[in-house]
Amino acid sequence: MKTPPGAVTSLLLRLDPRTSTPLHEQIFEGVRTRILSGALAPGWRIPSSRQLATELEVARSTVLQALDALAAEGYVVARAGASTRVAPELPIAPEDRTRSTPSRVSRGPRLAASARARKSSPVGAPRLGSAPRAFRPGVPALDLFPTALWGRTVTRVHARASTGLLDGGDPLGHAPLREAIAAHVSASRGVRCVAAQVFVTAGTQQAFDEVLRLALDPGDAVWVEDPGYPGVRRAVLAAGGRPVPVPVDPEGLDVGAGMARAPRARVAVVAPSHQYPLGATLSLARRMALLHWAERTRAVIIEDDYDSEFRHRGRPLTALQGLDEAGCVVYVGTFSKSMFPGLRLGFFVAPPSLVDAFAAARATAPAPASSLEQAALAVFLSEGHFARHLRRMRVAYRERGEALLDALRADCAGALTPRPCDTGMQVSASLAAPLSDLRVRDEAARLGVEVAALSDYFLGRRREAGLVFGFGGVRPDALRAGTRTLARALEAARGG
Repeated sequence: MKTPPGAVTSLLLRLDPRTSTPLHEQIFEGVRTRILSGALAPGWRIPSSRQLATELEVARSTVLQALDALAAEGYVVARAGASTRVAPELPIAPEDRTRSTPSRVSRGPRLAASARARKSSPVGAPRLGSAPRAFRPGVPALDLFPTALWGRTVTRVHARASTGLLDGGDPLGHAPLREAIAAHVSASRGVRCVAAQVFVTAGTQQAFDEVLRLALDPGDAVWVEDPGYPGVRRAVLAAGGRPVPVPVDPEGLDVGAGMARAPRARVAVVAPSHQYPLGATLSLARRMALLHWAERTRAVIIEDDYDSEFRHRGRPLTALQGLDEAGCVVYVGTFSKSMFPGLRLGFFVAPPSLVDAFAAARATAPAPASSLEQAALAVFLSEGHFARHLRRMRVAYRERGEALLDALRADCAGALTPRPCDTGMQVSASLAAPLSDLRVRDEAARLGVEVAALSDYFLGRRREAGLVFGFGGVRPDALRAGTRTLARALEAARGG
């Protein structure tokens, strides 16, 4: 017997009665897949329910249940007294479905990101979560972290966890951790506070976002260091503020330039102890000028103290908050740099006049981070393990920083001029003209070395080309290999 055009004699379906999936759902999925793949074209007639029941060795009611579901979703058209056919207009065109495979994520339509989103991830930026290479900024010495000790602390806290810890935790942060943080920053950073002023966060970025959203009204001006940490600008924009770039020189933020550009700014965000990425320290004269300006204009100063505990020689500098008599400074700290990034725990210390406002804003919010992790960190601090780790890291970072400077002078002399490095885990270097720091960054990435381009940190006019090196996560024996590779990248960029 000849098959009429546009008809199929068999659907070639295979059912598996041993699975938990009902037979009618297997039939539904089998027919739907063949329609979407184009094996059953629009308008084609499919076998009758009786024929399918015989072919598949199932009850006719099972086939009818599957056909009813296909008709309900628009894949087939069934009319009384007529054959069942594939719908002439399918819910999804067959050619659209065949472009994707189960092993790949379908990209869907090509949607355009906003200009702000395109600027937030510069070309050549390292992918977070990938294995760190020389010289990725912001990576601490993970090879020296006391992992076994931390593991034992976490295990002990988990084994003794109370129902309060398991219940979700305090929105303000775990109380013993807030007490431990207050004690630590008071002793090591000269911060004047009590536990009630400490608010635990899921890292520095959350602290910026939270403080700025509470302090700003739409359109308010915010001083940001230029060049400076890009996360600050993103937080200012997200809070509806207007970032005002204020230049940074060897004495840190130019307070006079800030007052000239935005004298009534609502907030100033600064890293006074170790500016990122240039590494400058805000001079005492400028610290006092900044505090006097904030007191006079009732502005808020956000002090980003991300890695100043790692001063290579002598004791760390006193925090700006410790000089604040008017209660203008919000002090922001993080454990991601001092311990490990995966911990995702930070904090801020609010001035007394803002404590109630922050507490009210947190009242209905979930806990900022895992209560168990917070409890483990509280024990790690209170038992002295954190202080000992910091002392060890100061020595290690001094050695790694000096090794990097020596390697840069040996391998990249003439092309790079490093700045002095007496704090933290990164160093910046000026790039000799006419080299492009963006091109050097991309050439280095091609050769397997990660450096950041100073140009990416400017919000206003780019006044200098340079590179930013992170040395905290690089073993000393790998530093020299990295600078030799960088020398080849410089040569390739010069030739280009």
